[in-house]
Amino acid sequence: MTTNLVTFKPPRPILVWDGECNFCRLCAERFNSHRENKVDLIPYQSLHQQWPQAPAEDYASAVYLFTPAGKSYRAAAAIYRFYAEYPWRGWAYWAYKRFLWFAALSEWGYRFVANNRKTFARLARIFWGKSLVLSTYRTSAWLYGRILGITIMIAFISLWVQSAGLFGPEGIVPYSENLDQARLNSVNGSMAASHLLEKPTWLWFFPETTGMAALFITGCLSALLLILGVLPPISVLVSWSCYLSLQVVATPFLNFQWDLLLLETMLLSLFYLPWKLRAKYTDSTEPNGIGRWLLWLLLFKLIFESGIVKFTYFGSGDANTWLDLTALNYHYWTQPIPSWISWYFHWLPQWFQKLALLITYAVELILPFFIFLPRRFKNIAGAGLIFLQVMIIITGNYGFFNLLTVLLCLSLLDDQTVPASIRMFFVPKNNENYRIGLPRRLQSAVGALVLFMFVWTGCYYLRLDLRGNRSSITGASISPSGVTRSMIRSARYSRSMNSYGLFRVMTTTRPEIIIAHSSDGENWTPYHFQYKPVALQMPPRFFFPHMPRLDWQMWFEALYIERIMDAQFSLSMYKRFLEVMTRGDMKLGELRLDQFLTAPELQNLNTMEIGERQQLLDNIQMHITSYLDHSYWFARFLRALRQGNTIVQSLLKQDSQLSEKPKYMRLTFYYYNFSDPQEKRKGFWWVREPLEKFTLNIAFTVAE
Repeated sequence: MTTNLVTFKPPRPILVWDGECNFCRLCAERFNSHRENKVDLIPYQSLHQQWPQAPAEDYASAVYLFTPAGKSYRAAAAIYRFYAEYPWRGWAYWAYKRFLWFAALSEWGYRFVANNRKTFARLARIFWGKSLVLSTYRTSAWLYGRILGITIMIAFISLWVQSAGLFGPEGIVPYSENLDQARLNSVNGSMAASHLLEKPTWLWFFPETTGMAALFITGCLSALLLILGVLPPISVLVSWSCYLSLQVVATPFLNFQWDLLLLETMLLSLFYLPWKLRAKYTDSTEPNGIGRWLLWLLLFKLIFESGIVKFTYFGSGDANTWLDLTALNYHYWTQPIPSWISWYFHWLPQWFQKLALLITYAVELILPFFIFLPRRFKNIAGAGLIFLQVMIIITGNYGFFNLLTVLLCLSLLDDQTVPASIRMFFVPKNNENYRIGLPRRLQSAVGALVLFMFVWTGCYYLRLDLRGNRSSITGASISPSGVTRSMIRSARYSRSMNSYGLFRVMTTTRPEIIIAHSSDGENWTPYHFQYKPVALQMPPRFFFPHMPRLDWQMWFEALYIERIMDAQFSLSMYKRFLEVMTRGDMKLGELRLDQFLTAPELQNLNTMEIGERQQLLDNIQMHITSYLDHSYWFARFLRALRQGNTIVQSLLKQDSQLSEKPKYMRLTFYYYNFSDPQEKRKGFWWVREPLEKFTLNIAFTVAE
């Protein structure tokens, strides 16, 4: 391995290679691209011109490394000794010296590569492209910070314009109710954690009238600072804390996967963005390696989980439209809020729909693994994933979710892929190495801990996805260990380490709840929503990247009613629940079971045997509790319409905002579908079929 050449002691280590070998040139460029330039690379053809005292060796057959100590290393030993000059990369040299089998295997591998240089040069071009230099990510990191700031700004503004009607003091479910319930749970000891952990929000410390405004203003300002590159980690941390403060009190309007993805992305970006007072494009910084891996793993988790669940989750009757390639027959018109472009995609030929599904499966199940491969494959993964997100943006409305996913894909783009005419703007003028100070070291240390938790919890979530929802049939079950439960519980407090899986089960119908009002009980006028289909002539709208929360919730509520439609007792209790909640003015903590029973029913209960009465009461209590958990917001929404709440009505179209309280209200249930081309030419985008099983009429007295 070494030869004592005391006559040749260069001041710095020298790696000598064959300058006429194309593959050697590619490798030399890679070795020379290390940020910490600690070894000089010299082709042996010019070695003696610069160092006449250098020994004569067979440099064409293997590389040599000479050290200032007067030692030389050949072949695999030279490569391992080269990397030993760099921190955290000397493990191979240590193993080479310690284990004979490792040394023998390494030398055999080196000879095999050396004897097949042309083949490996071709493979290098396939995997890396024209250059093997180490990937750097200055350009994409600078763009990432700016686009992340824009995405955060969009999320805050989109929510801000709706917040008063959703969870403001006079909204559908005022956030103060969430805080009061958390405080009550903490006092009663029903939660292991305090109310501050159950609801980690700054709103505990703000007056109700100013707290929300302060969070939105602060969140938007911190997003603006992130766009400008001012203290990026601090800016994103402030944005994260503000959005988390809103998310935990806005149940159920912010319980969507894109809200959780935004929180997780912001938190992980804390370990990716540079610790600088001002991140300028003329002095861009290489992102932290741990932070980069966190974003890559998040992207992998998001996409791969979304692919897996399509094959492991089944609907009623064990139906799975993803498996039989019919999912796109339903998707365009059953998704929560289609765009007008969705109508045209729905009527494309069947061969196109099946081909699109196969491409989707390849993108979600194969391309995520390309994230961990060399440059060319990363580029393919990024391009494929972005293409899928663009198609989703065109054919549906999912708010800022797709923009956020595209942003994560941007982190895959290295400087070597960016055209030189653009890359030149992001190369530091002084070309100095990034100084690794205390903030950077702390960022790496905490990031390593977060990375460990991320991988641990992610593996557990992946196991659950692979099991699917048929565990009762297969008998499979997964019990998390104590460590896993502890990590998941800790991560749940921050809502920033989550499981994903979009479109687990494709809905094959589109139920819609139509709410109408009347002054005489005969002539009914429906409430029109901003985006949810009501009128058959109303074209679906395209409103990317805005996210209308109320319209989305109405879609989920209709699916919930559909699930209980065939259970007569459940359906009747649900109607009773809505009627009582709409007529009354009770808050969550003021509800009693007897409020949902009529006087004759209460009297009838007294005539029953104790056991039978208790069983019936338990059954009623179970149903009411279920409705409170799922549909409390909907009952409060109906109550707000009954009261003529102008703040809540501002979430509807202008022609549905009444100046007086309605005397009658009616809920009807319809199945909607896209119209056929012939009806479309008549101006109808939708067709619908009424379902007589669900109709609820509520008349209000003067007192109500």
